[in-house]
Amino acid sequence: MATSMKRRLLAGSGMAGMKKIGFITPSSNTALEPLTYLMLSNLSDIVSVHFERLPVQTLTLDSGDVAQFQAEKMEHAARLLQDAKVDAILWNGTSGGWTGEGLDADRRICERITAATGIPASTTSLAQAEVFQRYGITRYGLAVPYEEGPSTMMARTYQAEGFEAVSRAMSGERVNTVIGAMPFDQIRRLLRDADSPQAQCLMVGCTNLPATVLIDEIEAELGKPVFDSIAVTLWKALRMVGIDRPIHGWGTLLRSHHAIAQLEELMEQLRIDEKCGRTTIRLDVPSMNMGVDDVYAESAAPGIPPLKLDSSLNQRALGTVQWLEAHHDLLIQSDCINADVPPPKALMNVYGVTAQMLAPLVYGGEVLGWISVHHMGGTRTWQDTEIARLRAAAARAREILEAAGWSSAER
Repeated sequence: MATSMKRRLLAGSGMAGMKKIGFITPSSNTALEPLTYLMLSNLSDIVSVHFERLPVQTLTLDSGDVAQFQAEKMEHAARLLQDAKVDAILWNGTSGGWTGEGLDADRRICERITAATGIPASTTSLAQAEVFQRYGITRYGLAVPYEEGPSTMMARTYQAEGFEAVSRAMSGERVNTVIGAMPFDQIRRLLRDADSPQAQCLMVGCTNLPATVLIDEIEAELGKPVFDSIAVTLWKALRMVGIDRPIHGWGTLLRSHHAIAQLEELMEQLRIDEKCGRTTIRLDVPSMNMGVDDVYAESAAPGIPPLKLDSSLNQRALGTVQWLEAHHDLLIQSDCINADVPPPKALMNVYGVTAQMLAPLVYGGEVLGWISVHHMGGTRTWQDTEIARLRAAAARAREILEAAGWSSAER
């Protein structure tokens, strides 16, 4: 991947045209920067991030800790980022959510930064409120690594904005470096404990808790979005500089794109109409950070495991995919075990697929991707009406890709 990204960077005339994002972050943060670089790895030829640190070590409601986040300190840090001629500046920290001053304090910080630098500004806490509004969230589960005081104050802050924490979990930590080093198993427990049936989503309130790498996993487990502070801040930053490309592998929010939403709806309807266990779309559009080893739209019936989290197979090397590339037509398999073109063993042994249909998405003589329809529970003779529905779904998918400009994107 690094070689590919370097090639794409060298394809341009230089780095002058890249968008630049400036982040102000707590000095003791250790998770935020490496995770942000990882999330941006596929966008490293069009955007760069630049950090300025603000002295922060402990996170409590003590007056000394609250004073760490004074507006004048933020302004000073912002002026240093201004020297790099960044396109946006964001306070990459959650203090506005828990210091007791409410989100109005963050709004004042943004106004002060913009007045001093002329650069648009935002914060993690303001971005989180915007995400809640975007997704129609009124009730959420709150997961924080903090002690009781900051945890309670964060719930009150968002309550004042119209968002209710219907369940909460905290780790009781106050030292920021300890938070950044928290084991993943402990973070998993924290997120699970924060969930409840009433919660429409989870909110992870901290930009130094490395929960970001677990978002996809926990979303699949709980069946609801997880809005993590590090990912939320990056989502807002990218939109502030005019970048609207899906980033895969880091949760619903960063993956969100109108074309993907349309494909998800298409897969849901196709699965219902075909009365099958799972439908998926795989795509190969590198300029949109997409490769066919990953699933980008999927609908799975209750109890059927998703494939979105499994990119272990080299899809282009599979016999079924090579058949699609050779024939550019639907591959209909009523009995996977005895099929002339054997599906991968993992699909049958791990995911229980016993019959399937595949529809290639062909552009310019190349297979850009394909739709899969999976049946579990024995052989299945696919009816003409079912095959016709798959063809119609493939045609609709091509329309969506064309409208998004992905069918002609550089590959």
